[in-house]
Amino acid sequence: MLIETPTDIQAVAWEGELIAPETMKLASAVRPVVTLGRPEIWPVAEALEPQVGKPWVPPLSNAAFWLLRLACTLHPVGRFKEIVEAQQTLSLSPVKPNAQADSTYAFSLFPERLTAEEQREMSLSLGPKLKFGKIEAEGAQAGTKISYRKVFPVIQGYGAGEPTAYWIFKPHSAYPLEGCQFVYAVVAAQTGASGIRGAVELTVNVDTDFGIIRLGLPREARAALSFTIR
Repeated sequence: MLIETPTDIQAVAWEGELIAPETMKLASAVRPVVTLGRPEIWPVAEALEPQVGKPWVPPLSNAAFWLLRLACTLHPVGRFKEIVEAQQTLSLSPVKPNAQADSTYAFSLFPERLTAEEQREMSLSLGPKLKFGKIEAEGAQAGTKISYRKVFPVIQGYGAGEPTAYWIFKPHSAYPLEGCQFVYAVVAAQTGASGIRGAVELTVNVDTDFGIIRLGLPREARAALSFTIR
């Protein structure tokens, strides 16, 4: 299976201004606009079986796995403002109310780390072990190939193996922190979870004349970015 990473968001889930905490009286001074894409989901078994050529055996026999793609765009915030950091968070919980909280989790993430010195375009593979790697890696042919275009200069992923995973985007001295970015995760749900409830959050730190202000999504955006996988 070949997954082409687009250069812009194809299906918009929400677009609008970020907001400051209710206690912050300077909200009107700094309101960057962001666009978030609708989460895209592929069952891992369907993606890998045609490549492997035989029934795929998941790493954990009592878990189901999906490949998930998230997208966000940070728009320019103006001449006198600078985005110094952004964080995109993926929170997972079981559909079944009384299931254990850790029965759903992010199995692996991409990117785990990218810097401005790395090439801006690359091909990745998601192999049968569900780990992301460069396409030249051994066994890369037996998996899903992902064509990836890097836009943000520095990205660090956290939370593999946990119910909450996140990516932090930071600027490089030569590049502002704006533009469209896609990230990937393999997510898992054990049998007792009955599926996954997911939520996406985005927060941005902006440098202003009043100092660093942390902005987030309004309530209606969070509702638009919630999803269920069964």
